[in-house]
Amino acid sequence: MLNNLDNSNSYRMNGAFKGRGRNYLSLLACPVDGAALIAQDGVVRCSADAGHVYPFVAGVLQLVSEPRRAEIEVISQAHDDYGDAQGWHSPDEGEFKSLPQTALPGYPDSYWPAQAESTALLWRFLEAVRKANGGLPVGPVGEAAVIGAGMGWLAYGLDVAGYATLAIDPRAGSRHGLGVYPIARYFRVQADLQQLPLAPGAFDWLVFQEGLCAVVEGDAPEDAAQHARFEEALRALRPGGWLAVMNSLDPSEEDAAYVHTRFEAAGLELMATPELESGWRSRLLELRDRLRGRESGVPPVLVAQKPE
Repeated sequence: MLNNLDNSNSYRMNGAFKGRGRNYLSLLACPVDGAALIAQDGVVRCSADAGHVYPFVAGVLQLVSEPRRAEIEVISQAHDDYGDAQGWHSPDEGEFKSLPQTALPGYPDSYWPAQAESTALLWRFLEAVRKANGGLPVGPVGEAAVIGAGMGWLAYGLDVAGYATLAIDPRAGSRHGLGVYPIARYFRVQADLQQLPLAPGAFDWLVFQEGLCAVVEGDAPEDAAQHARFEEALRALRPGGWLAVMNSLDPSEEDAAYVHTRFEAAGLELMATPELESGWRSRLLELRDRLRGRESGVPPVLVAQKPE
């Protein structure tokens, strides 16, 4: 059933948001036992077992269980090395803030335009939800996490839009990972995406930035780890919260069908793609999509709501 956000929608916004100074650790959980986290002596500790210790490395919280840290670091370093080998440009502050609208050198020609297109569609969903719930154009709007956040530019955008935002990724390198933008206001978390360290019922929005199938290299969409990650994300959503899946680079009917199956099995309500506002800009966007062959009807972003 499609949720068209009529006036009867009773989606609840989080009234406890207190701005930039809030305790982001309340949105996270120990990846070993799921307990709450506390900051102590410059590190983060598990409230249930002080032996579970998580350091900050260059401003990024390394929220990874001890047995997996070495492997996650290998993934992170390999990603930076791969980006260097491909000639990807590592952005400075100004370039980072302009992503994805302004392309970075070294990437395929279609990469950043595709990211910009899917991000614009995600913003249409976000704006539709905000308007349906009477939210103001500026100001606090809830808690969000971006899973598979890469460099964190989407998390930055959500932060600017008023969300208390976590950027979560195993890739925390300083050239092409979470460490690219060291003065980020959003909260950066290096994590094993097979053990999402999210507090239950803490989020209004969760965004899988790289799709359900491509967040971690080597995952098959049918495997048990993929299913477990999706279930962990659902537990982290508040009742009435929203789950977005972005397939920016290669949206396909197969991937869309897989996401729809996951949504349906979890009892989520698919949200209809918000209509473009009328006017010449809308007509140009529609023409662009037709010229790009996007008339197949496979959107790069799918959004569903968790039942109240």
